[in-house]
Amino acid sequence: MTPRLLRLVYALEFLIALVAIFAAWSEIGGQAALDLMHWGWKLGLSLGLAGAIVAYTAAVVSEESVWTLRSARWLTAIVVLVLAMGVITWYYALQEDTGVTDETGAISASRPAAQSRRFA
Repeated sequence: MTPRLLRLVYALEFLIALVAIFAAWSEIGGQAALDLMHWGWKLGLSLGLAGAIVAYTAAVVSEESVWTLRSARWLTAIVVLVLAMGVITWYYALQEDTGVTDETGAISASRPAAQSRRFA
């Protein structure tokens, strides 16, 4: 494959990886957590992961063997970025409001019975 065509393929792989990362991240991590997350985290981690995926592919394609030091480094970068995405998503998932309250809904004994029947 010519280098010019190979660059085009890598650019297309980068764009497809971005779409796949955003779709998978919202499905796995939950859209509510992503809505709370700062846009810088989402942009930086997704661009970094897509770039690492393309670099891993380039490392695998350029060598005879699949397991080289270069490909292992990029695979390690992919794993570290995915773990960082998971930790940050988990943090924002803990921050989201689930709508559950601590109120039991019990009627106070100090309220007159006639008043409590009006609101029931």
